[in-house]
Amino acid sequence: MEEPAAEPPVRPSGRPRVDLEAQKPEIIALYEKKMSSADICKHLKAQHDIQISARTLTKRLQRWGVKEKKKENNTSNQELHARIKHLFFEVGLSDQEIVTVLNDEGFDVSQRTLRRLRHQLGIRLRLDSPAQQQAQVQEILDALTEEMDKGTIEGYGKELLHNHFRSKGYVFARDRLYNVYRMLRPETVESRTRDFQRRPPPPKILAGPNLTWHVNGYTKLANFGFRIHAEIDSYSRYVLWINVGVDAHTAAGVLKHHLETVTAKGRQPRTLRSDLESEVPLLADAHFALRRVGDVDVQRDQCCAPGRANDTHRIESWWAQLAKSVVTLYHNYFRQLHSEGLFSASVVPEQVALFAIYMPILRSHIKSYVQTWNIHNIRKQADHPERAPGKPYMNYHHPPKGVDNFGLSVDAPTVQAMQQTYSGYDTDEYMPPDTMRWCEAQLFDLGFDPNSPPARLPGDLQPFRSVYLALRERAWRHERSGAAPKLALCVAGQSLHGYMAQSQ
Repeated sequence: MEEPAAEPPVRPSGRPRVDLEAQKPEIIALYEKKMSSADICKHLKAQHDIQISARTLTKRLQRWGVKEKKKENNTSNQELHARIKHLFFEVGLSDQEIVTVLNDEGFDVSQRTLRRLRHQLGIRLRLDSPAQQQAQVQEILDALTEEMDKGTIEGYGKELLHNHFRSKGYVFARDRLYNVYRMLRPETVESRTRDFQRRPPPPKILAGPNLTWHVNGYTKLANFGFRIHAEIDSYSRYVLWINVGVDAHTAAGVLKHHLETVTAKGRQPRTLRSDLESEVPLLADAHFALRRVGDVDVQRDQCCAPGRANDTHRIESWWAQLAKSVVTLYHNYFRQLHSEGLFSASVVPEQVALFAIYMPILRSHIKSYVQTWNIHNIRKQADHPERAPGKPYMNYHHPPKGVDNFGLSVDAPTVQAMQQTYSGYDTDEYMPPDTMRWCEAQLFDLGFDPNSPPARLPGDLQPFRSVYLALRERAWRHERSGAAPKLALCVAGQSLHGYMAQSQ
């Protein structure tokens, strides 16, 4: 009797089940970071060559007991609304850039959702009604007049001008704003175009943020007692900090601002480039010491490099922009005072009067310029391939895909020990406290507040000259009288603690 033939094996119906157990922790972590199911599927395909659908992934998450994400109520999320306003007005980002930042921060927002929320918050970019457009022109005229009177937008180009007003809370069409500015100041726009000089590009293309930071001083106002230093990320041209101070605090001030920046960001650059030995020696020593904590074999010349002409191209070009927009007016004015015999840096009453009036004003103008610079858009330039296009803020904090962040971790205890060195040292002081109090009383009597000065008259190339001459005369009379306090300037001390008052 023949044996019955063996039955063929039963094949499971449907597609074979994809084994995701090895990737389970990674998938759950991505899901909890609010990555969408579709994006997780793309990630699995790119990283592990695993092809699944979003529906399959959702079912697998349910089988693993992962709770479904609650849909956020973006309409009433006050934290999200405040962040959108900050990124739009104060940082000056586009919709696409805002979505990138919000997603990086954990908010589940699309461009369509952002546009709806902007409208809900009263932020509309387009004005279709001719009446609304005409009303905006009048608003632009009023705002431009006010800012031109302050002297804060001299020499600004289209991008800087647009971002400056956005940071003030205005929503102006960029071209409409610049056309009105051109109508009001045709000579300024013409001279800006005429004076624009292209520099040869440097030979190197730097690869990403925090690879190199440039630290340099600007000496154009040094003969008048004002020392300006800044630190800029070479790749993004993002200004990390800027300080307007006096000679006595240069070394400690640069070190203080650098360490505060490193602490705030939790990263340090691989290389500092500057005239480190002669201008900021404390900073060179500190950076070398911090690098050696993480890499005992690193050599000083690997992390502290002198600034050469080609290497410092970015920061030098930025100083040129700053000079055109803010500094040149005051440089020419102070030089005129000197040529008339009305100012000498070696004469204490005259230096005191100049500091009392113009230090707060210069600090305010330069800070405003830096805020505007960091959010303005750098266009792609064929003859400058080393310049990363886009906003410095975005290129530094949220670099494009494929661009590495070269920042190194920082040893917190070492930084804190360094910061203790100047814990009692106020690098923002530019005159001893008793001299400051005397100046403030005199300026109050003259009806002038340097922290909130009145608007400059149009075309005034010697701002607040009459106030300076009046305070100078009072300072001379006080000096001759021998009355207290003895007017003095800050000078460098024997250590980094405090200052010593020295009079002449």
